[in-house]
Amino acid sequence: MELWGQMVLSLRWIRPENIKGLIHFFVCRFWVVTFLIFILSCSGHKEGSTTLDIVWENERATGVIVPAVYLKEVPTDSINTSLRIYLSTSESRTAILGDYQNADDGVVFRPLIPFTSGLTYEVSVAGTTIGKIKIPVPQRTDLPALTAIYPSQDTLPENTLKFYLRFSHPMREGQALKHITLLKNGTDTVSGTFLDLQPELWNKDYTLLTLWLDPGRIKRDLQPNKMLGVPLERATSYTLVVGSDWADIRGAVIAEGFRKDFFVAARDSIRPDVKQWTLKKPKQNTNDPLVIQFNEPLDCILLNEAVRIITEDGKSVDGKIELKNEETVLEFKPESPWAKGSYVVESEERLEDLAGNNLNRLFDRDITKETDNSTRKIFTRKFEIQ
Repeated sequence: MELWGQMVLSLRWIRPENIKGLIHFFVCRFWVVTFLIFILSCSGHKEGSTTLDIVWENERATGVIVPAVYLKEVPTDSINTSLRIYLSTSESRTAILGDYQNADDGVVFRPLIPFTSGLTYEVSVAGTTIGKIKIPVPQRTDLPALTAIYPSQDTLPENTLKFYLRFSHPMREGQALKHITLLKNGTDTVSGTFLDLQPELWNKDYTLLTLWLDPGRIKRDLQPNKMLGVPLERATSYTLVVGSDWADIRGAVIAEGFRKDFFVAARDSIRPDVKQWTLKKPKQNTNDPLVIQFNEPLDCILLNEAVRIITEDGKSVDGKIELKNEETVLEFKPESPWAKGSYVVESEERLEDLAGNNLNRLFDRDITKETDNSTRKIFTRKFEIQ
């Protein structure tokens, strides 16, 4: 009876003048509930994402994130066999080797070699393709360029040992000899001049390539020299051509090709001698450079690595090296003004000229008749700042 009385009272409250307020009450409650449902669904969107995301590091595509929604039925210890990444082309698909790492929103696959720009990769789980990713190609405003070829001289010795190619961006390795051509007298293509080294000799940033001419053909007592002759012939003109389709690690090709013309002179059979260098000394309390004039061009990379300035008590002088006049002049500019006192130019024995002759011995020598058995590691020249 008490409950019935409450219902009667409630029905008496529903009068015409109260109906409008009652409708407004239920409509407001409906939209509040709808909004809460929407918020809850959005908050769970990331967890149920189906997007394959690329992982970028230093402008390189180094991985792909596979959402957890695709891996619900895959045991944790079977990820590396169930989740596969393929290079997908119109003709075939090739499995990509890599590592797997757990993440909050799925699994990250990192290939042993970063993905290549412009190519498409297929992601498969338990034999079923779940999607494809295409690595974007960089904008044309950021194309790589070949900025220099060393030696920079246009007259080189017959026994020149190596060239250096410097690029503005990290380049793709294993491609060098596909994009480099040596022409003789402007027309004839010369083959077999450079060593086909695998792996190629890049610096750690993949911006500097060392290109060796065949040492077996340069050394006159070896069979390759006797059978094929020297790589470069005396009194002959050559052109080193670098093609414009060489790609960097992102897949972007160099902006334009490069040609280096040079003439081959006589062999260099004299090793560098620090005693023959000319030193132009700076003045005290200035940041003027110490200028070292060599009697020949030297290896540009080794000049930056094997030469340093120290004080008389053995402390290194901080500063910057700059090479000039086609690697025949080294300028050392100190970070702090020169103090009065004694200094030493130290050069490691590995410093070479263009023919590979170092401070201790010739590159091409008859070891049966060798009289200089020097094993000296450091060569020095002293100078005074007044």
